[in-house]
Order: sequence, then structure tokens, then C-alpha cells
Amino acid sequence: MSWPDPLKPLGAQTWLHRWPAGLKLALLLGLASSFVLLNKPVWLAFAAVGLFVVWRHVTGPIDWHAWRQVRWLALTVVVVVLYVWALAGMTQALTVLFRLLALLFAAFAVMATTSVTEMMAVVQRVLEPLGRRGWVHPEKVALTFGLCLRLVPVLLEQWQEIREAQAARGVSAAPHALLVPMLVRTMQRAEELAQAIDSRADF
Repeated sequence: MSWPDPLKPLGAQTWLHRWPAGLKLALLLGLASSFVLLNKPVWLAFAAVGLFVVWRHVTGPIDWHAWRQVRWLALTVVVVVLYVWALAGMTQALTVLFRLLALLFAAFAVMATTSVTEMMAVVQRVLEPLGRRGWVHPEKVALTFGLCLRLVPVLLEQWQEIREAQAARGVSAAPHALLVPMLVRTMQRAEELAQAIDSRADF
């Protein structure tokens, strides 16, 4: 089974699709740094709304069926914001909320308009000077970066498959009943990936 990806770009190429991957990643890093330094909830709210508009422009209509499968992300944001509210008050909670939303929408826009291969190539190019000094292995770092990006939807799909399989057998979807097979399958997948990487002679 394959699940619809809410970050998947449209077939049509927008202005953001045509920007170089390196420029988009640099802007994302710059935006993330500025959002961390900015502590005014009003300005962060404007940034979140603006980036939401950009993201929706480059991805098209929202697929609500797909978003039901990544609702854990919204739940995580809610939990973090409530925790900050309890400790530091409403103003700080709003600051954290809009900061997280702005960061997420910016990341979604970049991910929706940039392939994993392009991002891996940028990471490798950036690390080449360090690689020539023998400090890092650019190809391995880029591969690890790409695997992290690709494994997120794979793990979500795996979780959904386990839920559906247990529901078909009439098994209760208690957390422990889902986590145990999820952990086993994740460890198996990690072992397969490790073996695949080790088998690459050029690495």
C-alpha cells in the first residue's frame, strides 16, 4: 500500500520549483535562524501566514485524507504549546506556536519543490572542502541525510499498515500492540539499510 503524501508537489512547475536547491536550503536555514531569534508573536504570525500561502501555492489543494495520516505532527505542536503555556504563560506559548508553524510551512514548501536527490547533492557539495581535508565523508553524510528524509513517509506508511492489519484481525489498536511490531519492523529495515550501505564498494 502507498499512502498519499501531503507534501508531494504538483505536476506543474511553480516559481519556487525553478529556484536552485542550494538557494532554497540556504533561505530555509536563514529563516529558521531568524525565527529562533524573533520573539514577537505578531511578526511570527505574519511569517506563518505568509509561508502557509507560499506552501499552498506550490502544492495545490489540501488532501485531507493524507493529512489524517500525519496528524501526529499537529498533536506534537499542540502538546509543546500547552506545555510552554503552563510554564511561561500565553504570550510565550503564542510565540512558540507561530514559530513552529512558520518553520514547518517553510520546510514543507522546500520539501514540496525540491527532490531528495537535489538536496543530497547540495549537502555533498557543501561538505566537499571538509572531505578534502579528511574530516568528513561527504558522500556518506549526503546519503544519511537523504535516507532520513525518505524514511519519514516510509515509517508512517509502515505504521498505517500495522494498524490496518491488526484491525483486519480484530486486534485492539492499543499503543503497546502497535509499538512492538513497529519496533521490530523498523529494526529490520535499519539492518537492511546498514547492509546496503556497507555493500557499496565506493563508500
